[in-house]
Amino acid sequence: MKRPRIDEKLTLLADFGETEAICVEVLDNPSTEEGILLKVMARGPFEQGQQIWIVDRDGSKIGAAVENVFKQTIDSEVTLSTVLPA
Repeated sequence: MKRPRIDEKLTLLADFGETEAICVEVLDNPSTEEGILLKVMARGPFEQGQQIWIVDRDGSKIGAAVENVFKQTIDSEVTLSTVLPA
């Protein structure tokens, strides 16, 4: 999986099922050398500390942790912490 771009659609898989997300911001994660923080807009009952999967187009999965959830109407702004393979 390559580094997502702004406005790119992502598929997230959590314990409540699969949901679509739109990437709104991509940042380097200062707490891990190769990590990134993804801010996405998504629907679902996300909780801080929750473990989820980002599903790539080829079906492969990358693990991510929910760092922060900010609720805005129906959608939530969710910050995900992950490390993408080189």
